[in-house]
Amino acid sequence: MGGLDNLMGTIRKLGRAVGRAQEAEKVAAGLEARFDAIRARVAGRKRPRTLLVFGREPGALRAIDASGGTGFLADIVSLAGGENVLAGEKREAVRIGTEAILAAAPEIVIDLHYGRTLSAEQIDRERAAWQTLPALPAVREGRVALLTGDEFVVPGPRLADAAEAIADVLHPVRRH
Repeated sequence: MGGLDNLMGTIRKLGRAVGRAQEAEKVAAGLEARFDAIRARVAGRKRPRTLLVFGREPGALRAIDASGGTGFLADIVSLAGGENVLAGEKREAVRIGTEAILAAAPEIVIDLHYGRTLSAEQIDRERAAWQTLPALPAVREGRVALLTGDEFVVPGPRLADAAEAIADVLHPVRRH
């Protein structure tokens, strides 16, 4: 799939191919501006060690797929101010077990769910699955975030929404 730079190039290339280069440029430039605003917001802040999970067995910590060190999800974690605990894996997706997750010791877990709407009860059940790892820093500190929506897994214009949501998890905006 490639990273965020590849996404911008693809938007521009598609725009030219269908005779709508100006509109495509506007979309790509708008995305770049939103990404720059996120980078500015998190600049200079501590980069929490982050595990981004994009698939697992419902209700359990089995068959866990997480973002490796390449691709658009890895790029989003980085631009949103996180340090991907699997950055050393030079692939987009990593199948990881609970032992490896414990060894990686993420300070924040972002658990993505998409493709269907989850009820409040289902969200609670999915979040509770992480309680089986009480030694995990993210669990101990209550920093397991469950995010829902297709914008997290479809590399397109809504990735700016995904990046903003992930930045909000990594670096919550303090309200007075």
